Formats: sequence, C-alpha cells, structure tokens
Amino acid sequence: MKVVVGFIPFFATPDGQVIEEVYNRWKDKDFVLDLEMDPIAAAEEVKKLKPDKVLLVGSSRYAPEGISEKEFALDTNDPWEMLELIRPGLDGRYYVEDVAYGLLIFGGSRKVYAIYFKGDYSKENVERLNKKVGEKLEWLLKS
Repeated sequence: MKVVVGFIPFFATPDGQVIEEVYNRWKDKDFVLDLEMDPIAAAEEVKKLKPDKVLLVGSSRYAPEGISEKEFALDTNDPWEMLELIRPGLDGRYYVEDVAYGLLIFGGSRKVYAIYFKGDYSKENVERLNKKVGEKLEWLLKS
C-alpha cells in the first residue's frame, strides 16, 4: 500500500503558516509532495509516485474552524462540469478541493482524502495538525 501525502501550504495566511510548518516536518519523506500548484500539474506530480491512495493537507475558504476531514470522489463524466470543478485552481487559487478534483480527473485517483486546517497560527495548532496527519496516514496504510 503506497500513500502519497500532498501539502498545499500558503504562507500568506495563518492557516497556511500552520500547514507550511507541518509540511516542513514531513518534507524529507519520499512520499510527501508540495502541491501548491495548479490541479493539472499536481496530478502529474502525484502520478509519478504511483500511489494507491492520496491524502491532501491544506485549507479552504469552505472549511470550518479547526481540523476537519473530507473525502472526494468524482460524481460526473460531463467535461464541462469537470472543468468547472478545477477552474478556480487554474486561476491561481490553490485550495484543497481544486487539487483534489485535479487528481480525480487527471491523476487516475478514484478517491482523494483530505485534512483541512482553518484557524490561527500557534504552536499548539501545528502540533495538533501534525498529529492528525500522522494518524490519518496510519489509518490509510491499514485500510
């Protein structure tokens, strides 16, 4: 079982600073990628590692406060609907959902798992998110 963990840090926001700090703790692992890029490029990077499962860690304007999780699956075959799903990511806004749909459409993934963080920067939030990433990775490796 091979799991790729893709981080989408954005240092200009408090959420992104927490994600960036957690990414820095994991970045030396060969299964970890910085996916702060457009959805098509992200799909190409992930495909190179040929994962069985993908976990994204990032933030979104749609995420609730704190740490939350979501699973993404592609529910359409309509090319226009698919384009609309990734369009914001093509405009330079790299949110978890944009990258997730890029992986589903262009990366061959059937399901993408995500951890969202939204909140203030603090050492406690960094520790909480880091712990959550480790727990979710362990769960994905076992399931």
